[in-house]
Amino acid sequence: MTKKRSFMNLDVTQQEAEKKFSSLNPAQAAEKAGADFDEAKNIIILPFINEKYQVEHPSGKITDSNGSPTSQYLSIIMLHYLTTADGTSLTGRWIAYRHLPGGDIYIEPFKNRAINPFLKTFGDNPEQFRKAAVAIGGFEESMSGIAMVIPVLPRVPICFILWPGDEEIKSSANILFDEAAASYLPTEDYAHLPALINGVMKKKSG
Repeated sequence: MTKKRSFMNLDVTQQEAEKKFSSLNPAQAAEKAGADFDEAKNIIILPFINEKYQVEHPSGKITDSNGSPTSQYLSIIMLHYLTTADGTSLTGRWIAYRHLPGGDIYIEPFKNRAINPFLKTFGDNPEQFRKAAVAIGGFEESMSGIAMVIPVLPRVPICFILWPGDEEIKSSANILFDEAAASYLPTEDYAHLPALINGVMKKKSG
């Protein structure tokens, strides 16, 4: 049995993602991902939060709107998104990480990489969380606590929820995904992606 390559082996992971991306029909991939395709330049224009990135086909090279190279970490997630997207409609129903395929296997990494950093950043600053989320295109969802939905990729919304604490109860948090999330990214990527979003929100709150 071939050992599953870790997401953290970034060079190998990126090479594999680029190889898979190169074999795609870029126009079809863009359509399934809810992105635009520039046939003349052979690039997919992919929104990520409030920025638009250009993904060259077949190389998989990604640059931001200023032409600067994208970080390896973000490039991998974008390539995974484009190669995984199957065009399934979002349901509008939220599920916890453990309900994603194999999510129970990654639940501890998910807590350590996603929920705990989010809680550390905004646990005592609920209003900063709300303002930071709005600053990157987020909107409030009607749930218990403070629930902010961030449209991360065209078909990957992520719902960050914060329950502020008090003198007796510590703050708590959760991060939810659309029921169709598995149609757009591998489960392991959903353990990493919220950390990127939290980092962007943290900069906005600073």
